[in-house]
Amino acid sequence: MRIRGMLAVAGVALVGSVTAALSIGTPPPPALAESSTPLAASSDDPATGTVGLVAPAARPSRGPHAYTPPAPVTFEPPPAVAEKLSPMPVSLSALGIPELVLSAYRAAESTLAVEQPGCGVTWHLLAGIGRIESGHAGGGRTDAAGTTLTPILGPVLNGSLAGNNVVSDTDGGKLDGDPKFDRAVGPMQFLPGTWAHYAADGNGDGVSDPNNVFDASLAAARYLCSGGLNLRDSAQEVRAVLRYNNSMAYAANVLAWSAAYAGGGTPTPGSIPEVAPEPGKPAEPTPTPGKPAPAVLADAATPAPVAPTPPPLIPGLPALPCLIFCPPAPAVPAAPVVGIAPGPGPAAPPAPAPQSPAPPTPVR
Repeated sequence: MRIRGMLAVAGVALVGSVTAALSIGTPPPPALAESSTPLAASSDDPATGTVGLVAPAARPSRGPHAYTPPAPVTFEPPPAVAEKLSPMPVSLSALGIPELVLSAYRAAESTLAVEQPGCGVTWHLLAGIGRIESGHAGGGRTDAAGTTLTPILGPVLNGSLAGNNVVSDTDGGKLDGDPKFDRAVGPMQFLPGTWAHYAADGNGDGVSDPNNVFDASLAAARYLCSGGLNLRDSAQEVRAVLRYNNSMAYAANVLAWSAAYAGGGTPTPGSIPEVAPEPGKPAEPTPTPGKPAPAVLADAATPAPVAPTPPPLIPGLPALPCLIFCPPAPAVPAAPVVGIAPGPGPAAPPAPAPQSPAPPTPVR
């Protein structure tokens, strides 16, 4: 009985404590007065002159200050691209040809010696053409692979320049950038239409580029050797050079530089042999037997020979001797002796005056 009574008292005490806790509830939150943000002025505050609006807070004063620009953004190309775009240091050979360009000429000669041993194209002939066409790729302004840093383009072949033919576009402007007319491209100045037939890969990179000195030199060598020409013969060599520019003055200039490079000197003016007519070209007409040959006009630029003026002769005096600038003496056995010229003879007597006839004698 005593144990049950103690349990009942403990239960009543527990219920009472729970009820008291529920009646008390959660303690209220801390007063808003402890907040660090001040409240707006109440309506009991004195008027500020503005109805319904709060006075704006004072703005901090601003002064000029130095502006530091951000660091520029730089683009670093991949190593392969950077190496290709970097210019190759130009090293001139003893002939004045950039070493890399000279290597391209020699490589083309070696390749053609294997491909077409009967042609005989030489590196110095290619160098002569490269000297006239582009100054050896603009003085060797190429990258390490031999590609020119900037394209080398000839004039637009639209007929606007004297002596130039009109060549309409053949590549859509892919090589020369002109969709209407063609232009010569690269260090060896290939027209796009000609490059399409003789394109070559001289440096073995898998790309045929007319702006590359190795590719262009090999293509030029094949172009000169086309048609089974033997460039060891001087007449056929001239004919091959005329394919580049159908001008004898151009061919003479190229061959002069070629001979200079071959001998290690400087070009000197010379003459080139006559070129035989191309197959199919009509020869000069043969005169018909029995007819006189056509008259050949003398060259107007060559003056006719002028005979020396003989020394003047004065009647009654011997010939004046020659003292300076004398013509050579004629080859005669003996010079005739010049004497004193005879003076004028005596005057003839005057003719008798006409006489009137005597009057007739009258007949007596």
